[in-house]
Order: sequence, then C-alpha cells, then structure tokens
Amino acid sequence: MERPTLTITTIILVPVLLVAVLVVVVLAPPPQQTPGVCGPAGGDAATVSTEGREIGYWSAEQTTNAAIIMNAAADLGLSERDQIIGVMVAMGESTLQILDHGDAVGPDSRGLFQQRDNGAWGSYEDRMDPYISATNFFRALAQVEDRNVMALTLAGHRVQGNQDPHHYAAYEEDARTLVAEIKGEGEGTYTVTGHAGGGCIPVSAEGLPDQSIHGQPSTHLACPEGTTDLGVHDGAYRGERVPIRLCSITGTVCTGSDCREGSLGGIARGEVVMNAQYAPYFMAWLAAVRAEGYNPTFSSSFRSWSTQERISGGGANTDAAEGGKSHHQAGAAVDVSGLPGVYTKDRCTGKTSDGGCMTGGDLWPVLHRLGLSYGITVHDEEFWHFEFILSGEHRGRPNPFLQ
Repeated sequence: MERPTLTITTIILVPVLLVAVLVVVVLAPPPQQTPGVCGPAGGDAATVSTEGREIGYWSAEQTTNAAIIMNAAADLGLSERDQIIGVMVAMGESTLQILDHGDAVGPDSRGLFQQRDNGAWGSYEDRMDPYISATNFFRALAQVEDRNVMALTLAGHRVQGNQDPHHYAAYEEDARTLVAEIKGEGEGTYTVTGHAGGGCIPVSAEGLPDQSIHGQPSTHLACPEGTTDLGVHDGAYRGERVPIRLCSITGTVCTGSDCREGSLGGIARGEVVMNAQYAPYFMAWLAAVRAEGYNPTFSSSFRSWSTQERISGGGANTDAAEGGKSHHQAGAAVDVSGLPGVYTKDRCTGKTSDGGCMTGGDLWPVLHRLGLSYGITVHDEEFWHFEFILSGEHRGRPNPFLQ
C-alpha cells in the first residue's frame, strides 16, 4: 500500500507553566461542551507488545514506536482514545520516527513529538527517548480540560500548539487503524469520533465509510472541525428526499452551482459543500492529495433538488442525472476542475480495474489512488466526478469496497 509523503510540523507554541516535569498545556479558549462521545472516555487503555512488525505501509520501527506510545498512555491510566491521539500526533509530527532534527520554524525540535528545547519537555535525551517523550506528551494531554468531548486533532493541538489546529485530522483514520491492528483488533469495526456536536460515523477496520450509511439522514451529526455548518437541507438518494446536514469545507475552492459564494440561498461560501456523513473522509482525502504536492479545485459539490432539475433533462447539461438521482444531491460527490480532457460523458482515456473513467495528467492518478484509501472512487463515465456512492453498478461495474 503506497503511503502519501508527510511533512514535519514543528511545535511553535510552548507550555507556559511548569510543575516539576509536568507540562501544562498552552492557554486557549475553553472548548465548547458537546454531547455524545463514541466509546469510553477514560481508563481503558491496554498495554501492548512492542515487538514491531510491518502493518500496511508502516515499518516495524514505526509500529514499535506506536506501541511504545500506547504503553506510555496505558501506564498513566489513560484511555484508548488518548492512545489514538498520541499516535495520531506522532504521525503528524514525525511519521512515527525518532527524528534528530527539526525544521526551519523549530530547528531545536526533536523526537517522535518534535518537542522543543525549552525546558518543558526535559533533556535532549528525554526528547529522543520514545517512552519518556510520549509520557511527557500524555502528562500534558491529561491536563486538557474536556479533551474527551473535543475533536481529537484539537486535543492534540492543545498540547502541541501547532500552527494549524486541524493538522492532525488527516492522520486520525490511520492512527485508529494502526492502534486497532497493534491491539490485534484490526479485523473488527470501530467508530470515528471528533464531530463537534457528537455523533459517530461507522467505518470499517480499514477506515472506509460503511456502505450502509448511504441514503440515511445525517441530521443527527454535526460538521467536523475545520468546516462551517450550513444547516439541514433536502438531499436525495434514489429519487427520494433525505434530510442531510451540509458542511462547507474551509480552505477549498468550489465555483459551481450551490457552492459558489452567495449561492444555496445566500449561505454558500465558495467552498466544497459535503454531507456531514462524508465530510471527514473528504477532508482526509484532500489532505493526502495535498501532501503529495497537489491542491485541486472543484466545480461542483452538493446540489439542491431544484438546481439538479434545472441543469438536467434538457437544461444546461443534458448529460446530468435527473432530479433526485444525482450523487451530488446526496452531498457525496465532487467534480474536480482543470483535469486534462473533454468534460463530456464517455471521454475516458481508459478504465481502472474497478471500472472508473480515466483521464491523463499527473493529478488524476493521485486523486484515484488516494481516493480508494478513503472510500472515494471515480464515476464510470465521467473522469472528473469523484464520489462516495458508487455509480455504474447497474452497468456491471464492480464495487472495489466490497472486494
């Protein structure tokens, strides 16, 4: 399994109060109280074997470091959720490697957590020791008020003081998968947490959206951190209206109907608009694509029922699905701008092994390859259309997520 290149993000804020070696977190506004956290919150972390082995694209050295991080949390009586936070942060800081260097922002940063040489994280030897550095990380994490009801990336940020508080979100699914595998539970299922208003998204052990959620209402979910909640709107699935919560994805560019600034009844922000069911996975996919050096823009995402009816059936786009039948209406699809090729159906340069429509250029293969890691594939007739609800099965196309 190919792994996207990850960048090291140096800690730029440091703890401001020390009690012996106990690190007190960076001061920040208190998080909003939120109901509903998936799974137990405390005291359930178990120690694991530190005999490393290759798991997916993680080497034996990296999985050993992840296991040491997990044991440091367990030895402090913390939770499995805390273990996941620790592994996630180390992924985002060092790709689970004990680095003996920092970067331009923090040249004195060292170790799994890129801890600074400011006295808060112990000696150089402490910062380079995986168990001691993880223990100091978890001692600081334990002081984060309400960490069990905030997004995992925000809990990690409250310790690290990362420039981007959402930086670690891209590594959450990997961390959950790796922790489960190290515990010997990789064949099971678990849940993704961290939604601002509670609620869980069912995912498989490989981190893909469970296909059973397609077509279900998402009004009970809240938009994840790093998005703007646009409220509940009529979505559609197989011709039926379905109420869905829409999330505008901060930092994206979307120019088409119902996503361009001021559309969708005046609330669209010129950003990709996704169903809350799929927004976390879209964000993780996009982060992985960006990590490989690309920053795609989009011409369409969610479409209202009236917009879909207007552009289809003899309207602006005769190839568009009729009202109620488009995956855009489920908030589960995006159209990527600027790919080489002609944007009309069946202008494929070839077909993928799962029947998707291909085009040329460097970006498209990255979008497709990484998409399969997050439950996303490409339409069988439109190379620009990436979606969570697989189209084309009625035309004999295989579903790669059921294989």
